Amino acid sequence: MGRISHWILIFLIAGAVFLSAFIGLHRYSLENNYKTIETVISLENVRGLALKEGSSEGELLKKLKTNGISSIAIQEDSIETLMFWGNIAFWNNSETAKLNGQYQDYFKDNKIIIHGKSLLICRDYSLFERIRGYLQNFFGLKQVQELLLPEDQFGLLITANPEELLKLGLGFSMEDIRMIQSLDFNIILRPKNSPKVLSEVIEHKLAAIKQAGKVSMIIFDEEEVLGYPSTGHLISTANFLQQNHYPFGIIEFASQKGIDTIASQVSELSVRVHSITKEEMEKITLNKAIERWVRAAQERNIRLFYLNPFLNYREGSLIDFNLTYFNNIKKELEQNGFTVGRASLFPEYQSPLLFLGIIGMGIIAAGIILLKEFFDFQDKYIFLLIFMGFFFLILINFIMGKIWLIKILALTAALVFPVLAIIKAKKHLLVSPSLPAQKESDSIGGNNNFFTITWHIVAGISTIAGLSLIGGLLIGALLTHYQFILAIRLFSGIKIAYILPLLLIALYLWWKDCQEKVTIIEELKKPVLFEHALLVFILFVFLVIYISRSGNFSFLPVPGLEEKMRLSLEKILVARPRSKEFLIGYPLLALAITMNDMGITYLKYLIIIMGSVAPVTVLNTFCHVHTPLCFSLLRTFHGFWLGLLLGLVVAAIFYFSIKIFRIRINEKRA
Repeated sequence: MGRISHWILIFLIAGAVFLSAFIGLHRYSLENNYKTIETVISLENVRGLALKEGSSEGELLKKLKTNGISSIAIQEDSIETLMFWGNIAFWNNSETAKLNGQYQDYFKDNKIIIHGKSLLICRDYSLFERIRGYLQNFFGLKQVQELLLPEDQFGLLITANPEELLKLGLGFSMEDIRMIQSLDFNIILRPKNSPKVLSEVIEHKLAAIKQAGKVSMIIFDEEEVLGYPSTGHLISTANFLQQNHYPFGIIEFASQKGIDTIASQVSELSVRVHSITKEEMEKITLNKAIERWVRAAQERNIRLFYLNPFLNYREGSLIDFNLTYFNNIKKELEQNGFTVGRASLFPEYQSPLLFLGIIGMGIIAAGIILLKEFFDFQDKYIFLLIFMGFFFLILINFIMGKIWLIKILALTAALVFPVLAIIKAKKHLLVSPSLPAQKESDSIGGNNNFFTITWHIVAGISTIAGLSLIGGLLIGALLTHYQFILAIRLFSGIKIAYILPLLLIALYLWWKDCQEKVTIIEELKKPVLFEHALLVFILFVFLVIYISRSGNFSFLPVPGLEEKMRLSLEKILVARPRSKEFLIGYPLLALAITMNDMGITYLKYLIIIMGSVAPVTVLNTFCHVHTPLCFSLLRTFHGFWLGLLLGLVVAAIFYFSIKIFRIRINEKRA
């Protein structure tokens, strides 16, 4: 590569790295002021706990206030819940035929036909009015008949599907809202979507939310957002949130239908919510639950904890046990630099288009350097590729928009830098030192002593880690956009970014062995040996395990020993390094460097490919932009030094085993 073109590419990369560091500092400042977490329990759970222990609801709420709970969530009433708490009486269309006594006489005297209809009776007129309003709005006036029953009871005769009727959202109790507000809790409302998307029903529900007054947040109940599936109604809901400045919760792993539309309209009001489900609470221990909450705050920018209580504790007071649980969560959060209160909102930060262009050109420059490693083209084409890359950035932004430009550049960086990191360390991995003539018995072992090999391992792994970190910083800067940080937008192509770099590295290793096209054709004509098939099978199994263990969900469970190791590392290091990085990637690369120095080529390429998971994992760490930048940097640093340390141990065992036992390996000299 010519000196001028070489320095132009280096200048473009250096400019991108410098700007990425600047954006990273600004992101650190934003994340450092984003530290308030809201702890929430539902009023339904409060009442359930109080009922289970025979305690006063009001006294329990006061204790919750002093033991780490900042907010109470209030769900919409339904006929089902109102029946459970004894606020109404209800008979469905098959049960009304069994009515007797005064009700039967009343219907007979007034010639009211109740066959095939449901009957609702209520003594509280304000509650009755609220229920009547919602039901008439939903079913229509003709299907909801008002009755004045004996003994000042109020009734509704409803012609409707009983299953749909039982779960229908009937608004919020203003008595409950006023009680919670009087105890100085934040209020979180949980509106239900309507089974039928009617403008009148949506407007009625939104008006009920506004009537509640000061609301800390809206978290939509069940599986659908208010207004789904109508895009128009979803936008109306989003506009309502924006006009009243109501933050709304995005429940992690829940995938509520319609939440993406709301989030895209009012991203700046979104808050990431985590919950341990009631089913999980039956199995999890108190300490593991607390560790999970702290991890959610530290690693995934969760700013609202929706807490379900333990209900299976048998050794003492259930209320006291849960109060200890909530209080310990608060203490752990405070010890880790968080505060408990009203959830922080992340600022609407996004990098200017010019910054994205500069970082994009740095990624393109790195891609050109990588391409040059595969194809030794003339330097004049480098300038053409730079111009084409610049034009490509403009075209993508013009056609697909800024978000897609960020996604494409981030994916490109995730593909380019792991491969570049391995290739740029080729003098340690691929170029064996010249070996003097030796006796047959000394043909394995090379000319380097272990101290020299140690230096090569440190230099080689540092090169790989450094280039990977540069790529990670570029990705981190690209994704420093509030929609990505709040996980409203996600890095696209995570599985591709895991697998394709390994395939490109494998292609490069094969390509360098078969420089000429004729040689490649001859290689393809060769019969497949059992040895080759076995190596391919080993690599295939490795890739299957590697891919299946990537991401949040896996069909391969984490072994108990590994889980204990993870928890121990979290406690000691705070930011636990990735297992694939320090247990597999770096040690295998250290082994490959040792083999290279000792002139051993057998299986070396396979080990390099499998060891390449280290730089791939480093890049993947920064693709999870909802993890704070400092946490990702610390995780990468711990992965580096731990992986280097384990790599030196593996290298020492291998080196001295070879030297002591003179193991003969069928090899090809580089």
